[in-house]
Amino acid sequence: MNDQHRDPDSAGVPTLLAGRYRILSPLGSGGMADVYLAEDERLGRQVAVKVLKARLAADDEFVERFRIEAQAAASLNHASIVGVYDRGTADGITYIAMEYVPGETLKQRLRRDGALPPDEAVQIALAVLSALGAAHGRDIVHRDVTSYNVMLAKNGRVVVTDFGIARMGDSALTRTGAMMGTSSYLSPEQAQGRPADERSDLYNLGVVLYEMLTGRVPFKGETDVAVAMQHVRTAPPNPRTLVPGISEALAAVVMRALSKDPADRFQSADEFAAALRLARRPQRGGRDVAVAVGEGAGHGAFAAAGVVAAAGVAAGAAVAAASGPAPAPPATVPPPATVPPPGTVPPPAVVESRTPAGPWTAAPVAPPRPVEEPPLTMVAAEAPTRYHSGEPLTVARPRRRRRWRRYVVLAIILALAAAAAWVAYATWIAPGATVPGVVGSSRSDAASAVRDEGLKPVLHFIWSDGAGAGQVARQSPRGGARVDDGVKVDLWVSRGPLHIPAPDLSGQTADAAKGALEGAALTYKSHRAASETTPKGKVFRQRPAAGATVQRGDTVSFWVSSGPPKVDVPDVVGLSQGDAQATLEDAGFTVSVDYVAGWGSMPGDVVGQDPVAGTRGRSGDEVVIQVAIF
Repeated sequence: MNDQHRDPDSAGVPTLLAGRYRILSPLGSGGMADVYLAEDERLGRQVAVKVLKARLAADDEFVERFRIEAQAAASLNHASIVGVYDRGTADGITYIAMEYVPGETLKQRLRRDGALPPDEAVQIALAVLSALGAAHGRDIVHRDVTSYNVMLAKNGRVVVTDFGIARMGDSALTRTGAMMGTSSYLSPEQAQGRPADERSDLYNLGVVLYEMLTGRVPFKGETDVAVAMQHVRTAPPNPRTLVPGISEALAAVVMRALSKDPADRFQSADEFAAALRLARRPQRGGRDVAVAVGEGAGHGAFAAAGVVAAAGVAAGAAVAAASGPAPAPPATVPPPATVPPPGTVPPPAVVESRTPAGPWTAAPVAPPRPVEEPPLTMVAAEAPTRYHSGEPLTVARPRRRRRWRRYVVLAIILALAAAAAWVAYATWIAPGATVPGVVGSSRSDAASAVRDEGLKPVLHFIWSDGAGAGQVARQSPRGGARVDDGVKVDLWVSRGPLHIPAPDLSGQTADAAKGALEGAALTYKSHRAASETTPKGKVFRQRPAAGATVQRGDTVSFWVSSGPPKVDVPDVVGLSQGDAQATLEDAGFTVSVDYVAGWGSMPGDVVGQDPVAGTRGRSGDEVVIQVAIF
């Protein structure tokens, strides 16, 4: 790489990296690497180029981590994982060329707007869980899921980035006992230098979800070590104490994800996602969902059965109170507690309680407050005896009050029965449908299967490498999901492969070349230039070259011969744009201008031309000059 191609302000990164990526502007800097916006001159598209910092390039461990990042991300084909196009080393610079995602990081969004609405936070978490599920399915553990590494694209897409410390299978590098990750998001096992697995990623995401809901991370400290030790030893504050508007069910999901013991957390990304969806369902009571999440229950039928059973117990107790004394309890029931002597206060009772995500614990319950008795009436000795100040006193309540009590009890019984019936209907009887899994099916078969379940298919057409033309590449909701009758099911139907070889345009007319590119869903730029070997009106050059891999929508430039050259093209490199245009036009050429970064050149100067100086062309031929913009 010549010195004239290097920018002195970019720490040695060349303007044209590897002869292919033209650096346009910096995007950001991290611990291991700097990221630049660049143009892939071969494919004519913008990319993000991640360059390993020069001080780390000599460290074999960091170079290996950089390689693992590229390999991990490149092995995953998922809408919520950043795409990796290329990696390599040029002139001692190690780089990765990745998909450029216009937008902002989740951390930038949180710093600007604070806590997110719960529905939006859940949607972002579900997208990240989808990406983690795909990574975990390939035995890849991210190990650094933070709000810094989640991109929010301008089109609403959520993208997980930075697999720089990912664990891939049994890689020896990633089993190091050193603490790795970002301190505010570390799982307890990462903070202690123990091996991390898929559940560690779920803990990291639990911290991110906590941050989205409350606007802050659960633990803060003066040093990274202090924060890491809180992850190991300190229980996080319930997010409801910071934002009371968070539902109890959603708070229970967060608290379970932040369990210290990996065995107490969600065991997979799918289980975490199912709990989030359950927590945001409006037809379920928040308390019931919180209990189900805390106990690890994953089936709505169990929670509903618990509600019905509770209603039945309450109804039975009310009937017993209205009907008179209950029959003697069976022998297995412990005898009633002894009555304390007059003047003493009975000790508080102890009952078992359980937090949404924690173990059973014993908690004291205060003695019940005395209930004010109704007025007493003197009756005969057959009435029940009541002791007052040590003297016997026979009393009875008015019959009218007993009648009203019966009406109240009857109303309670009816209300409980109605609630139990509604829960049973909503859980087992209410209409609904199961979304069929149709990924890989043909368009017609998939649409028919969705309609057969009483749902509405909505078709979208995309280019996809993973599905043949006419096949369903992906769907939403996913197959097996339970939804209401008549909801829409989005089906993305493949129009063919996304990446194709560039067509060969040699010898074609301009119109034929345009038709071939449009038929392949590619855009084009047409230029005219002299050619000594190609007849006038025929294509003699193209970029990218025929057979090179391109993506649908990419631009292919081609040059049409204007006939044999007649005059020499003057040299205008180094001239100002105006002087260059005047020189070329005086020589009989047509001028077009491309603006480039032009590192190291004066703005407005010509830094390149096509055809180059000395090429013979005919009058009227086009000469493209490249003018520096900064």
